[in-house]
Amino acid sequence: MTDKNETSVVSITRLRPRKMLTSTASFFMVFCVSLAWAGFKRTEYPTGNGPTAVAVGDLNGDGKADLAVANDYPSNTVSVLLGNGDGTFQTHNDYGTGSGPLSVAVGDLNGDGKADLVTANLYPDSTVSVLLGNGDGTFQTRKDYGTGSGPHSVAVGDLNGNGKADLVTTNINSSTVSVLLGNGDGSFQAHMDYAAGSYPSSVVLGDFNKDGKLDLVTANVNSNTVSVLLGKGDGTFQTHVDYGTGTEPASVISADFDRDGKADLAVANIVDNSVSVLLGNGDGSFQTHVDYLTGNFPFGVATGDFNGDRKSDLATANGHADTVSVLLGKGDGTFQAHVDYDAGSSPGSVAVGDFNGDGTADLAVTDGGSSTVSVLLNTAGTIVSLQSSNNPSHFGESVTFTVRVRASVRGSGTPTGTVVFKDGTTRLGTATLVNGQASLTSSSLAIGNHRVTASYSGDSTFSPNKSLPLIQKVIP
Repeated sequence: MTDKNETSVVSITRLRPRKMLTSTASFFMVFCVSLAWAGFKRTEYPTGNGPTAVAVGDLNGDGKADLAVANDYPSNTVSVLLGNGDGTFQTHNDYGTGSGPLSVAVGDLNGDGKADLVTANLYPDSTVSVLLGNGDGTFQTRKDYGTGSGPHSVAVGDLNGNGKADLVTTNINSSTVSVLLGNGDGSFQAHMDYAAGSYPSSVVLGDFNKDGKLDLVTANVNSNTVSVLLGKGDGTFQTHVDYGTGTEPASVISADFDRDGKADLAVANIVDNSVSVLLGNGDGSFQTHVDYLTGNFPFGVATGDFNGDRKSDLATANGHADTVSVLLGKGDGTFQAHVDYDAGSSPGSVAVGDFNGDGTADLAVTDGGSSTVSVLLNTAGTIVSLQSSNNPSHFGESVTFTVRVRASVRGSGTPTGTVVFKDGTTRLGTATLVNGQASLTSSSLAIGNHRVTASYSGDSTFSPNKSLPLIQKVIP
């Protein structure tokens, strides 16, 4: 991944995107988003200096999505941005990590039901930093554990089936993955290393052969491959088997892109400006990759349903284009041409979450050049609210249910379409939205409690959505 006029360089330099050599930003990774659809509305939030990776989780237990951002050398921190639940975020608080954190993951590492953080620290530490959460969005002082040489990506999962969280890192200097089995109290055993392809930069966990045991897949920059390491269920892994990708694969994620019940792979290729899709056979093997164009230098890739059609889509963070590319999935493992949306300066890592509680997939993108994180709210989202004219009502009395459907992102327009009213599973009727509102009147509700809902159909701009249940009480 060196420039043509460069000779061989040490791996930490090779990891840095060419556009960003003058900053502290590093090679960015993902950790962890058809109806017609309008896109995203972006807002930037400051982070620590040189953000490299972003992860989404509920870090303070309030049911709202928060962000954790790893900040590269010389920051050597992780920024925590607590979400307000409406798509906005609070000012970041920073916590120390090892040197050169290039990735961050969220998990419950000590089994106390509170979200913890772990970062992979590339150079010179070759460690992971574990920051146990206090449950209120704050974190304890880090504890570091050794890994193989040059950890670049970290993931959390139960690798030996004992109900305790374990860690996996990809190690670019040694072309290995390190497995650190958890003790269940937030501490970890000495790492065990397994060979992978050359220069593994990213790792994803999944059950790729459907045996109920977690497996590993790495994206290998120098060998233009992904390595599949099938798990034995006891925390050990079989010898890696490699499958071809595009040129210099930087990041890998997994989802069922063709809806056949088998896990597939998507890999961002920084030189090809493409994403490779490898459909899974269900036995741990994968079909030949099919490539789809993206914006310039896609460093990170994520998946989510962005247009509400229940098909997996792709998003890439394009480090040299200052954009995010979205490729809508067709549901058969193929994808539409990419559509690009503005990000901040030198985007590198992208993650998916529902940041405003509207049920649609939003994006968070690290902006290495501006030391910010861009939050892209999905403009297809709606808020569906249901009211009753009289509650409780008397038997035989007319009750009018009124639903309001409005855009969850201001300035996105007014939803149109129809709404289906139901009493439990019984259909009460359908009404058409007028200026975002619709009503239905019924006088046939029996005595008792009724769970009434309103389901919005969606239209050419907005995704389908459903109201919370309204309990209508009918008395004699």
